[in-house]
Amino acid sequence: MSQRPPRGPIPGEASESDSDPELPLGGGRVGVKVPGEASESEESEEEPGAPPAGGADPSLLQQRLRAGARRLGGAVARAARGGFRGAARGAAGVGAGLARAQLRAAAAAHCLRAARRDLSAVAAAVDIVAACTLLPDVRGAPLR
Repeated sequence: MSQRPPRGPIPGEASESDSDPELPLGGGRVGVKVPGEASESEESEEEPGAPPAGGADPSLLQQRLRAGARRLGGAVARAARGGFRGAARGAAGVGAGLARAQLRAAAAAHCLRAARRDLSAVAAAVDIVAACTLLPDVRGAPLR
């Protein structure tokens, strides 16, 4: 009355792991395709948009998937090119602005050096006049 558990795989039952050997059902035919059953390997699965195996014409869905993928790829490429062009124009604009600012800074530095030189010459002339003893004292004289 007590039943022993089966020791090996039962014919027709799925194995517990992929490493277990498969036992064929009945006539020993291996590789028979059963309608509605999933394929044994992942390699036979087709990607959406990939050409079907055997050289058959692609389905309307596959044609539309490929056309959509091409349109998407073109749109992405155009957007990337536009972004890079805009960035290049922006960088060129910044570079031109920086060059103009450097020229203006150099011109301002030249003007400041010239003004300092002129002021030093005026200060030297004032010192000469102030040191002259032939002229009346102009430092504390009231203006008339």
